Amino acid sequence: MDEKDGVGVFLDDVAYTFGDVSALGLPVLSVLLMADASEWFGLKAFGLVAWLTMVGGAALIRGGWVSPLATDALGWVAMTPWLVALRLVYYNATLALAAYGGRALAGRWSPLAAAGFALVVGALSAALFPRAGDSFYGVVGERQADQ
Repeated sequence: MDEKDGVGVFLDDVAYTFGDVSALGLPVLSVLLMADASEWFGLKAFGLVAWLTMVGGAALIRGGWVSPLATDALGWVAMTPWLVALRLVYYNATLALAAYGGRALAGRWSPLAAAGFALVVGALSAALFPRAGDSFYGVVGERQADQ
C-alpha cells in the first residue's frame, strides 16, 4: 500500500470534516436552504461562508497543519456519543449565528462586513471546537464516574 502525499491527506481530511459538519449541521442548513433566494447577500450566502470556513478550518486542524486555540490537544475531536450531541448543538448554533448575524450586519453596515463576520465566526468556531470538546467531555466524564 502506498501512503498518501500531503495533498491526498488534506483531501481526506476535507472529506471527513465536510461530512462531520454537514451531517450534524443539517437542521440549520435545511432551514437556510428554504430561505429566500432573491438576496445576493442573505442567509444562504452567510451560512455558506461559515459552513465552508468551518470545514476548511476543521480539516487544517485535523491534519495537524494548524493548532487549535486554547488547548494543547492536537488534531480533531473524537467521535463519541456525547461529542456527537455537542457537535449537533455547536455546529447548528454557529451556522445560525453566522447566517442570521450576517444578515443583521448586512442591513446595518455592509454586505462585505457581514461576509467577514460569517468568515470569522466559522474560523473561530473550528479553532475553538477542540477546546469545547475537551471541556465538555471532561464534565460529562466526571459525571459518569460519579454515578
